[in-house]
This record gives sequence, C-alpha cells and structure tokens, in this order.
Amino acid sequence: MGDLTGLDRIGLPVVQALRPEALSEVTALGRGLTVAEAAVGAIMEALERYFAERIATDAIVLATADELKIADGLFGNMLSPTKNWTWRRQAIPWVTGIDLTTGAEQPVPLELVHTCYTDPPPDHDGLFFRTTTGIACQLSFHRAVVHALFECIERDAMARAFETHGFFDRMRVSPNGLGARFERISGIAATHGISLGLWHASSPTGVPVIWCQTIETTSGEPLLALPTEGYCAAPSLEDAASGALLEALAARAGAISGARDDQTKTHYRKSTDTLVAAARELILDQPSLLHDPRPACAEVSDLADLIDRASSAGLGPIIAVPVGSDETTGVKCVRTLLPGARVFSIVR
Repeated sequence: MGDLTGLDRIGLPVVQALRPEALSEVTALGRGLTVAEAAVGAIMEALERYFAERIATDAIVLATADELKIADGLFGNMLSPTKNWTWRRQAIPWVTGIDLTTGAEQPVPLELVHTCYTDPPPDHDGLFFRTTTGIACQLSFHRAVVHALFECIERDAMARAFETHGFFDRMRVSPNGLGARFERISGIAATHGISLGLWHASSPTGVPVIWCQTIETTSGEPLLALPTEGYCAAPSLEDAASGALLEALAARAGAISGARDDQTKTHYRKSTDTLVAAARELILDQPSLLHDPRPACAEVSDLADLIDRASSAGLGPIIAVPVGSDETTGVKCVRTLLPGARVFSIVR
C-alpha cells in the first residue's frame, strides 16, 4: 500500500494498492475524503482483479454456444469487431451465472468474466472485448451486485455520450446545488486553482450518470498540465456528481505518480499540447444556452429498482457471476454483465 496524497497539492486522500504478481493491472487506486476510505477503496479494487484472475477450474466447462443452447445474439454486443456468428460453433470455456430477473442459471463465456490479461492470452481468448466493467467487491453479494450494476450502467451511458453529436454543447450541467459533499470537494479544487466541467451522460435507465473533467487553471506553472476525468453512476444526481469529481481529482495523483502500468508515455504530453489547450477551452467555456441545468433523474431506491430499470431499458438480461469470496473478511466478488448494453472501450 502507498499513500499518494502528498504527490498532489490539493490534499484529497488517494491510496494505491500494489500486487506485483498481478495478471492484469498491478496498481489499484482508492479515493475518499479520509485516508481510511481511500485505502479500503484501493484494496477492494485490487481484490476485484485478484479474484477474477483465479476462477476455480472446477467451475469451468468447455462447450460451444450451440451445445449450451445460448440464445441467438445474447453476447453479440460483446464480441470483438473481427468476430462473427461463427463463434457459436467454437468450443470455449464457460462459467455459470445467475439471471437476476428470473433466478435461472445462465452460462457465460469465461472470457467475459476473468481478468487474466497476460501476453500471450489464455487459450480460447480473443473472441470478446477485454474489459473490467462490472466487477465489484463488497461485504455482501447484494452490495457487490449493486456496485457492479451501477458501473455497467455508467459505461453504457458513456459509450452513448461518445456517440452523441454535440454532447458537450447540449449536456453541460450546472455545478450549483449539488449537495454538501460536492460543494466540499469542488471548494478544495477551486482553492488550488483547479477548474471543472460537468456533463450529464444520459442513460436509457434514467439512472443519473455524470462525466466530470478537471484541469489546472492557475497563472503559474501547473503541477499537472494534463486534464483528468471521472465518470459515475449513482442513486442520485448529487452522488453521481460527487463521485465523478472525486475520481477526476484522484486521477491527478495517479498520473503524477507515474505508477500505473496502463498509462504510457503517450499520456504524458507537454503543457503546450493542443489537446490540453482544447481541454482547457472545453472546461472553462460556459454554455450560452442551458435550458435545464439540472437534468431530470429519478433517484434509485434499491437493487430491485435498478434491475427493473436496466431490464425495461433493454440492457438485460442482468447476469451476476459469483467470482470469489473470503471467509475471514466476508468479502464477496461478483462480475455483473448487461449483454444488451454498449461496450465502452475508448482509450483516452
């Protein structure tokens, strides 16, 4: 574990967990308003990858989609662009998940569950998009599913945002009136010369999803010239805004540390880079027409409400795969999938 808080000047706690023998990302970042909150977040993120790298072999079956009578098109959205329907005749590894709307067992391709991102990849990999979306660790199966399902909805909304013409002009959200937690975090950012922009990434579920971008706008030499961003889906607009802003600010310490193995030299550009200049202009530009600065988003009441919204929006079925657990701590790890959702695979 490492405390990265002091690498940035803003003082928001950021903790990093390291797993040197990881089969995917070695580093995991946690954030919060206290060091303890950030440390727990980092540990839980590291555990997500740990459990998903070590799925028990006795839980895996080798079969074709046709043999398992998988519904046509069920995992079609998740296929790599170079693949087609002939994948159904290939024998691949499968694990068993649970359809949360019916309670029935549902086979899921192992490649959509594991995080063994090695080179060369495991046998039979390469058919589907590689993503960690929908993995969550919590102290109960129920809470893990909630966490994972919010993330799936968030990534679907972000994929739609990238496809939306004029998104940044039309979906800007006012930072006013977003609650005490948001005001506290944004006040810390403003004190240290960091400006922010918020955008509503509309979800067909009606779940609030916020995209936040931040950048230093002080007159002197910036500690980090790069813009940072965060995304968050949450039960309320206030929670989504706070979560997205906290993620964007925590990303600063991660970038300054240079420790993330998924960030290469292409992420570290000079302050004069035209991309950074464009980001500054985007964040600082105030929209001239904002008919409704507070998008209408009904708050999410519970897991049943969340499942119903995802199903009604055509993102289902909602499939939860128990990935691992720890008896001593009570930690449960779950991979949740929304086969009807859009895959968010943009690298920025």
